[in-house]
Amino acid sequence: MFKVKPFLLIVVNALLWLLSWYFYKAPHGDEYLIVFIIPVIFVLVPFVSKYIFTIIIFLANVLFFSFYCSKGIFNPIDVVVFLLLLGIILGVGYALKTMLYAFVNYHNVDLQSKKRKYRTIVTELESIDRRGRIVENELNRISKLYEITKKLVPVLKFDDLIKALFDFVEKNFSFDAIYLFNFNKGKISKSNSRIITEKRRSEDAEVQEIDMDKLVEFSKAKEYKPFYVEKSSDPDFFDAIGSSSDTFMVFPLFVGEQLSSILAIEGASRSSYSRFRILTPQVALEIRKVELYEQIEELSIVDGLTEVYLRRYLMDRLEEEVDRAGRLDLTFSIAMVDVDFFKSCNDNYGHLVGDAVLRKIAARFKASVREVDMISRYGGEEFCIVLPETTKDLAVTVAQRIRSSIEASKIKAFDEMIAITVSVGVATYPIDGKDVETLIEKADTALYKAKRKGRNMVCTA
Repeated sequence: MFKVKPFLLIVVNALLWLLSWYFYKAPHGDEYLIVFIIPVIFVLVPFVSKYIFTIIIFLANVLFFSFYCSKGIFNPIDVVVFLLLLGIILGVGYALKTMLYAFVNYHNVDLQSKKRKYRTIVTELESIDRRGRIVENELNRISKLYEITKKLVPVLKFDDLIKALFDFVEKNFSFDAIYLFNFNKGKISKSNSRIITEKRRSEDAEVQEIDMDKLVEFSKAKEYKPFYVEKSSDPDFFDAIGSSSDTFMVFPLFVGEQLSSILAIEGASRSSYSRFRILTPQVALEIRKVELYEQIEELSIVDGLTEVYLRRYLMDRLEEEVDRAGRLDLTFSIAMVDVDFFKSCNDNYGHLVGDAVLRKIAARFKASVREVDMISRYGGEEFCIVLPETTKDLAVTVAQRIRSSIEASKIKAFDEMIAITVSVGVATYPIDGKDVETLIEKADTALYKAKRKGRNMVCTA
């Protein structure tokens, strides 16, 4: 407790003995005055050393007082009084020491308890701070995920949607490749991909696509639930789909209960998996939105029955073709096609069969013309075919090919096999007219000429 060394007390005690002896030898000696200082030293003894030192210094003073008694300086009563006084002081000192140590221990225990509570609180605060930073970082990442929704909302074209999605993922995630497979009636209708690292490219720089069918099989086996897999745990999966990355994650996207798409990412970390799970429902909705928009847009220009363009779209295209041909000094032709005796077909077999016949005829038209040519349903059983940069002679050749393809084989409609023929009228820009109305009128006139001559033939304006 006190930083007083026992040796120092012994020295002081010995000096008091010598000083007492000196006063005793002095003419007016007062050795008692010095001796009474010795008990003051004994106040410190319990606080300075162990019991052995107390015994030693006490016995030393017993010897000193006994020496004084033998010299006649003290009588036996004085010795007893002094020794009792020293004993009482030692007893009181040890009692005080015990109380002081008890108080100090109690204080230390309380202080240690408070320190432990303080450290516990500090640890909890640090833990809360760390969790807070983690949550803040996660919120920042999630907020970034929702940035994509702002970019996707105004997008109404599928290609633009895929580009915006892939750009966002490439900017905010680390991965090797990303794939998006779209489904229509349970089959893959479109596939898009973006390769990020050379790890997924072959030596001739051609993209190594994964096996989509195998991936769909694995997804189906997992009941079309999202999953994350590492190559070390399932190498067969990576070999089967042809992936050279170390990780693979798959997210089937549903609209309602219908599988819309499958989003697959190669080479992404496991920590990205939960973030992608937040992102994918919104992506599914945006894909569905774009699909619906494209369907609406297509329905606005495409005939729902025959899947060829409508008359209003034809008129717009013809205006553009007339303007283009006039500016570039080009020629083009149009062919008006009418199904012969179609009313009799409806009367004999019914309108459902008649509709099926029109669908099959339109399909044969498509197979007989180029991709740049445009087929439209002009009205009822009448069609118009626009043949860009086509002379009249070549247009007649195309028209004969169309007529022959219809005549060549019967059309199967439900359980009926029906023989159908068509009549065709051809008009050419600028020979037969330099505006849309004139060209259509001339082609119609040629068509009715073919009908008057007996049908199943091609006539020109």
